[in-house]
Amino acid sequence: MQALFVYIVRCFVMILSTWLICNFIGKKSLAQFTPYDIAILFIISNVISQPLVNKDLFKTALGVVILAIGIIIISKLSLNNKFYGIDGMPSVIIAEGKLKKDELKRNHLNIYTLLSMLRIQGYNKLSDVNYAILEPGGQISVIPKSNARPPTIEEMKLNVPDEGLTFAVIVDGKINNNILPYTKISEDWLKKELRKSYKVKPEEVFYAEIDSNKKLYVNLYSEV
Repeated sequence: MQALFVYIVRCFVMILSTWLICNFIGKKSLAQFTPYDIAILFIISNVISQPLVNKDLFKTALGVVILAIGIIIISKLSLNNKFYGIDGMPSVIIAEGKLKKDELKRNHLNIYTLLSMLRIQGYNKLSDVNYAILEPGGQISVIPKSNARPPTIEEMKLNVPDEGLTFAVIVDGKINNNILPYTKISEDWLKKELRKSYKVKPEEVFYAEIDSNKKLYVNLYSEV
């Protein structure tokens, strides 16, 4: 029984350690990781599982911390202009509508994969692409030719106001007071508007949001 309890404690310690390390590394999606980041994370995942099969918790924790610090150091160095490109540089694989064979070869990217990546970006024809850049994280950025991109509001000479942010002001029956200052409304105004337009209290609202024009959208508990 004691051995089972110790094992459960180890599992929770490893879960907590993983959570702390992920937050320590920073907010990055998997698509934003460089090959170096991914390799280190694979090593960390392997190291962090060791206490589940042996008793050496201290060495595991130390190893995970050292690896995490290594990622942070590389990330900090890449912000210095002396070390630009330490975690990868973008590659121009299409320039002025022409494929760059050397860049494709250097990045181990064949034409079929490139065409697939272009289709995901919404370009079915390579002839519509003026420039394509393979980013360090593996994503592809596309600059289309002028005749292949949709017209802008300015080109259409339309007068369209800028769109502001929409804020979630009530979630699960609770008013988000941290958000209200950004919406330029008060809690009293919100409650009055709920009573006036929906005849409900905040506790009866599952979700509510408000846009920059003070237009309120409400989803009640009775509707979900």
